[in-house]
Amino acid sequence: MNSFYDKEFLSKNELTKKSVLQVCIPNSYEFYWNISANGFRNKMLKEYNRFWNTSRLKKAQALKMTQAEVIALASIVQKETAKIVERPIVAGLYLNRLRKGWPLQADPTIIYCIREVKGQDYVVKRVLTADLELKSPYNTYKNKGLPPTLIAMPDISSIDAVLNSKQHKYMYMCANVDKIGYHAFARTLNQHNRNAAKYHIWLNKQGVNR
Repeated sequence: MNSFYDKEFLSKNELTKKSVLQVCIPNSYEFYWNISANGFRNKMLKEYNRFWNTSRLKKAQALKMTQAEVIALASIVQKETAKIVERPIVAGLYLNRLRKGWPLQADPTIIYCIREVKGQDYVVKRVLTADLELKSPYNTYKNKGLPPTLIAMPDISSIDAVLNSKQHKYMYMCANVDKIGYHAFARTLNQHNRNAAKYHIWLNKQGVNR
């Protein structure tokens, strides 16, 4: 951690203590047992730069996003759904919101804000209305646009889901109680409110209060 947080390394690579995690792309890498901390760090940076090949860079440019912004959005997508097949749809929805200038209103960012206060091991099974008032630059209900940095370590499927997002007209989503683990998507607020009401009834029946 001291190696990754080294001021010179952060400054040279335009990173911060909160954004440096983005250079760690989850994958399989070969290391010798006696590699130094700096050697490990530099290897991860080298692999990060290799990951961002010409194809991915062009796709990011087409979205008018930097690598850091793509990864920030990918981290939200990662936390939003564990279903890889659903990630391009979720990414497309958030991109629709960004294009329209809407706040992302992403619950994973609220959970991130809560854990900044309560600790990383604090379990949040339900985001409450009061949580949406938390004062933090990572609160995407209060602040438009992307959070300042990634909120988790996104895997390659989430990053590529942003770069190859599904084009659709969905603007809203909530958990799908008819297909656990997936989301119910909606184009209009009326549709979303019906989906959300169904989800809240299900949560209450399950006794999930936090």
